[in-house]
Amino acid sequence: MIIEFSKRFDKQFDKLRPNEQKRVIESIELFKNNPFAPQLRNHKLEGIYSKYRSISAGGDIRLHYLKKDDKITIVFVEIGSHSQLY
Repeated sequence: MIIEFSKRFDKQFDKLRPNEQKRVIESIELFKNNPFAPQLRNHKLEGIYSKYRSISAGGDIRLHYLKKDDKITIVFVEIGSHSQLY
């Protein structure tokens, strides 16, 4: 699996507090090993976000991602609280 990050994701990550950044990094590492680990609460989104999936980085932090056409590359596109993303 290849993991990529959008510019938007990188900018949003930089704005997080250090403890939140740590949780995001831990969640991405867990995702690499097991994308459907229960604590990630990985799920498909609906409506205008239907091409995305979401995982949790604990608390109210969510990470949106999508699969590229090759089905091997994952691109994390957004990060933020539930209220910021929806």
